[in-house]
Amino acid sequence: MRQRRYHLFSALLTGLLLAFCWPANGDLTPLVFMAWVPLLLAEERFATVSRDERPRHFMPYVFLAVAVWNALTTWWLFCVSEPMDAKLFAVIGPNIGNDLLMCLPWLVMRWSRWFLTGRWARVVLVVAWIAFERFHMHWDLSWPWLTLGNVFASHTDWVQWYEYTGHLGGTLWVWVVNLSVFRVLASVRIDLAPPGRAGIVAACSILLPFAASEWRYATFQEKGEPAEVVVVQPDIDPYDQKFAEDPLVQLDRMLDQAAGAVTDTTELVVMPETSLQEQPRLSDGSGGLVFHGLWENDLGHSLSVQHIRAFLAEHPGVSLVSGMSSAYLFPEGAELPATARILDGTGRGFDAYNAALLVRADGSVESYRKSKLVPGVELLPFEEYLGPISALALDLGGTTGSLGIQEEREVLAADERVAFAPVICYESIYGDHVAAHVRNGARFLAIMTNDAWWDDTPAYRQHLAYGALRAVETRRSIARSANTGISCFIDQRGDVHDATEWWVPDVRKGVVLLRDDLTFYAAQGDLVGKCAQWCTALILLGLLAGLARRLLTRR
Repeated sequence: MRQRRYHLFSALLTGLLLAFCWPANGDLTPLVFMAWVPLLLAEERFATVSRDERPRHFMPYVFLAVAVWNALTTWWLFCVSEPMDAKLFAVIGPNIGNDLLMCLPWLVMRWSRWFLTGRWARVVLVVAWIAFERFHMHWDLSWPWLTLGNVFASHTDWVQWYEYTGHLGGTLWVWVVNLSVFRVLASVRIDLAPPGRAGIVAACSILLPFAASEWRYATFQEKGEPAEVVVVQPDIDPYDQKFAEDPLVQLDRMLDQAAGAVTDTTELVVMPETSLQEQPRLSDGSGGLVFHGLWENDLGHSLSVQHIRAFLAEHPGVSLVSGMSSAYLFPEGAELPATARILDGTGRGFDAYNAALLVRADGSVESYRKSKLVPGVELLPFEEYLGPISALALDLGGTTGSLGIQEEREVLAADERVAFAPVICYESIYGDHVAAHVRNGARFLAIMTNDAWWDDTPAYRQHLAYGALRAVETRRSIARSANTGISCFIDQRGDVHDATEWWVPDVRKGVVLLRDDLTFYAAQGDLVGKCAQWCTALILLGLLAGLARRLLTRR
């Protein structure tokens, strides 16, 4: 009897527990502390029984567990309003890819069983998993939506110590507790005795970090100079309205919304991602090319900027930041990046950007280009090496194919006081990315996003919750402007305030606190992930050395 049913049940149970504990997908967060235990028990049984009593391979059960988790948690990827082939690509691609990648730490753990006891092999699993999660934030197919530390996004009071560890510290906590619970159940099953010391360790592994966080949450005092900010929620349908209607009409409507909330003490207005859609065009002039639209070469002549300047002239002292779709024309003979396209009739290259535009109270302008792009929509993977493959891009309106980026984590400053990180959509799920903005002088975070692509699903609620973790990690206030919701303010403890409803036009006015000091995480970066990657590299070298020694011994 190969116990296939036991292994199948264990894999399914792990996948279900991980799915139901996820924010906005069940919100049964405590389940995460035992979610991996069924699969760990199955792996221990697989490793300790004879070959005749177990399935031939264990990894298919790991794949099943993470496939159930991915499918039940990110099923909303299918809800993009596109033809069926695009829907299938949107959901199957990220899910299958993520399933395979999540198997890798378990595969390293299984290899380590050749040389290590079960206890140390499970330590290898934890280290390799954290290393995988960090790696998954720093390559072209980055999709860290299901980073385990994100599971606490709806309960920021549980993880106030993210200001030291970042959200990968939450991943470590999840694994430590799961291993502790596994030891309790394994000892009871094998020894038929009360859990004893193992039970105490398991209880402490849950209660001590939780108690420390609750104490920090209760005693934490926000700091910083107050600044009044207005966030706009225009509620523009990205499929039927956004790219069909005159972009200047949309802009004027948003400015009218903001005007109803701006006061004499307002310092900044925040509008959502890609709110400015004025198409870049070129014409010939006596002095050369004339730029029209949102060319970053000459933003001052854009009609969008002129409309914003007229609005600011009516509201002295106010600055405005907005998401925009922009372009930049490279000089003749310039070395072009892999993302550049050739402009017909000129032979010159240009890049397209998902960007943010700041128009200050004095009329001056500054832009920031989104740095963390959505794979398959804004970023075609490995284009630098594989060449242009834009036919594979998922078209969600606007510019398709790989967009340009900027490497530096820029801070936009409305004036000497109001300096902020322009965080565009997908960037808000990257803790170390946002921390880099803060290291560079950001005093608060302005999140600009459009979450309407996936309809009324857990997607936009999860995205909002992940943003709250950035507030804890950096102890920065957040002003969040979302096209169709949820727009809100998030304080330095991660609590959401004055949230809008989903898919209604709205505007909110609130106060953010401008802060200069750095948390340990913001100052030092993602030490948990970096240490795990170095340790994993050493583990892999050790496994290779052990394998080589074994092969040489056989000879």
